[in-house]
Amino acid sequence: MREECYKCHLKTVEKLIEKFAVPRQIADGIWDEVKSFLVQNREMTNPLLATHIQRIARRHLKMDDLYIQEKQATNALLLKTYEWWKDLISKSPSPVQTAAKLAVIGNIIDYGAHSVPEELESFIEEKLHHPFHIDESENLENDIKKAKNVLYLGDNAGEIVFDKLLIETLKHPGITFVVRGRPVLNDITLADAEQVGIDKLCKVITNGYDAPSTLVPYCSDEFKQAWDSADLVISKGQGNFEGLMDEKKNIYFLLMAKCNPIAELIGTEKGAMIIKKVFG
Repeated sequence: MREECYKCHLKTVEKLIEKFAVPRQIADGIWDEVKSFLVQNREMTNPLLATHIQRIARRHLKMDDLYIQEKQATNALLLKTYEWWKDLISKSPSPVQTAAKLAVIGNIIDYGAHSVPEELESFIEEKLHHPFHIDESENLENDIKKAKNVLYLGDNAGEIVFDKLLIETLKHPGITFVVRGRPVLNDITLADAEQVGIDKLCKVITNGYDAPSTLVPYCSDEFKQAWDSADLVISKGQGNFEGLMDEKKNIYFLLMAKCNPIAELIGTEKGAMIIKKVFG
């Protein structure tokens, strides 16, 4: 585990304690257990470390969904302007690229260790004028047309509204959309898919696990069956990238590189918008 990653895990805990104004005794219990766990598991992957840290926090705080208010609020906020974004995409010279860019920009909505812009809609609109650092959206569009079964791995709430727009724009009949198995950070669950109406567009399943990522060996049999039968996978977000970057699968990663370690892994810079194919 890199020092930056260690600090990132601690920052997530710090923000949670501040968010709930956790009493000193309970906060000390969380800190002690988290720090001990990190020291004893330095070789564990970041997605698994984050999974256990969130479990520790939920247990101490006696809450199942620590970010339910943020999730519902960001979903509702972006749904209000849904038709405006949809019109923007339809009038674009390249609707798939525009929808994909919005889906990538939406990846900034992360209430873990990262900060969400206060003027979120203005940030998204301004970011649309920035180029991709790695853009394989044209290849994605072509490969989607050839694929029979497409697995779309969602990431964060709010961002899911742009996932819906991208799915509508792709117009593919064989897309299965995947959410987390239970609440973790502000990652999406079935409740978010239903709130924004993705369940009316395509089949929706959970991955059966509570990591803020997709860790195939830990996922449910239903997910593994969908994974094995997928001709193409669309993987949203940095967490999914960390969990799947070594998988031997036809995957398009759509994400924003929100930290230096991930940017270095991809060969780009922090803040870069990326659509990159990996074929093992």
